[in-house]
Amino acid sequence: RVDLAERVNATLFVSIHANAIDMSRPDVNGLETYYYDSGAGLAQSIHASVLEATGIPDRRVRTARFYVLRRTSMPSVLVELGFVTGQEDVARLNDPRHRTLLAQAIARGILRYIQRTAGTQ
Repeated sequence: RVDLAERVNATLFVSIHANAIDMSRPDVNGLETYYYDSGAGLAQSIHASVLEATGIPDRRVRTARFYVLRRTSMPSVLVELGFVTGQEDVARLNDPRHRTLLAQAIARGILRYIQRTAGTQ
C-alpha cells in the first residue's frame, strides 16, 4: 500500500480498519484514529466527521508508528472504525447502512481537510 501510494504520488493516504481486542473485553468499543508526523490535521478532520455522523464512542486521535504511517511521504492516517470484538461495535459494523454512513463521513472529513489546506497554500 505504501509503495502504491508513493508510486502514484498520492496527495493523502487513508488506511481503514476494524480493531480487535481480547474477546473477554466486549465493553471496549469506539473510534480511534492514528497519525504520524504530518497527518495530524487529516486525522482530526476524519475523526471529527465520523463522530459527528455516528455518535460512536470517542477513543481519541493518537500518534502511532505504524509502517503505513511512517513510510508514506504524504499526510497519512489509520482509522479504526470500531472493534469487531466490541459488543456494540460488532452490531454496527455488521449493518450495511452504518458502513455506508462511515464511508460518507470519512469522505466528508477528507474533503473538509482538503478545503482547509487548499486555503493555506
